[in-house]
Amino acid sequence: MPAGKVVDHDRVVTHTYGDPEKATKLFTNIGDCFVFESSLRILDYAEVQPIYAGENTVPTDAYVEKLNQLDFLFLRGSNYINTNGKWDAITALLERTKVPVMAFGIGVQTPDNSEDYVNESTKRFLQLVADRSTSLAIRGNLSQKALKSIGINKVRVIGCPTAFRHRKPTIAIKRVGSSDIDKLGFTLRRKTHGSQTLQRYMLRTLAEQFPTRIFCAGELEEKQIYYANRGELPQSEAALSAAIATLTAENWFYGPSDPLIGMYKSSLAVFEAVQDFEAGLKEMDAVTGFRLHGNLLALANSVPALYVTYDTRTREFVQTLGIPSIDIRQMDRFSFREAWDRADFSTFEKAYALRFKELRAFLDENGMAHRLEHTAPVLVAAE
Repeated sequence: MPAGKVVDHDRVVTHTYGDPEKATKLFTNIGDCFVFESSLRILDYAEVQPIYAGENTVPTDAYVEKLNQLDFLFLRGSNYINTNGKWDAITALLERTKVPVMAFGIGVQTPDNSEDYVNESTKRFLQLVADRSTSLAIRGNLSQKALKSIGINKVRVIGCPTAFRHRKPTIAIKRVGSSDIDKLGFTLRRKTHGSQTLQRYMLRTLAEQFPTRIFCAGELEEKQIYYANRGELPQSEAALSAAIATLTAENWFYGPSDPLIGMYKSSLAVFEAVQDFEAGLKEMDAVTGFRLHGNLLALANSVPALYVTYDTRTREFVQTLGIPSIDIRQMDRFSFREAWDRADFSTFEKAYALRFKELRAFLDENGMAHRLEHTAPVLVAAE
């Protein structure tokens, strides 16, 4: 299933857009929508068609012929390099087509210190994509190492399309000291393994220091609280109580007097359209938290973001783009203010310009029409 619904040519909304009741029953990670929409904003095309390949269905010859009329197929960036992939259905479909297949910002998802990157299904799928393209656009050096282990060497390291959604060759982050933060955004990823207590601690302590807004990426209980608190669900009171009871049972809330409940009612933000989420982030002076794409969408709009890294994926990402970060393994006696004031966004600005050039090279060498702005020529004075 595509990450979201395309509207107005290159805008993306969730599959539950405009339907709060449905939104509380279907998990949709709006971060995937960020990558999808950003990819569409970068590419130059007349129309885009979603491709479906179910495990229990065999595409007809007519459907395959329809795909062969397209100019290219592109794979939205995500964690495709892993040992849990089930790609047999889409691989079987792609093997029947003749169209170039472009990987656009893919990355590895593996446990710390593991060198077991793919299963056979994933290997076959990735090798097909590599055979049908000049190069692959990937997240970082670990992804490059993983692909090299299965014989794929033609890659361009770009990070993620979301960083380049405004198509500009350079970026300048708006600096702000910790003492000048009036609006702080926290990107929530409540189910991050091993960090629930840490996220609670950060939310509580940050809210004591700054007016803090909690950006939800799609968690069901958070959406239920958000919509019920606004009376937008059938039997909203009951729905609110049920969501609070669920989070209490999971030890996210510590009973009915937990201050975090009040924070949720006053400061939780839920968005079903990428541009609405983006508008919310642009109101912030600073952003931090656990959402890879939520933080990156802030940076793409020149809003400074301090990453919290917790796995190989987030660590590879901040390394690729030179993003200031703190690691959950090194947060003893942690001070957000000190970490924030030490953050150097000039490294990100330089890395952004370099990865932008790599992205352009990837698109050009694969013959993909795009809307990236040209890099300004360097002027040298003659002596």
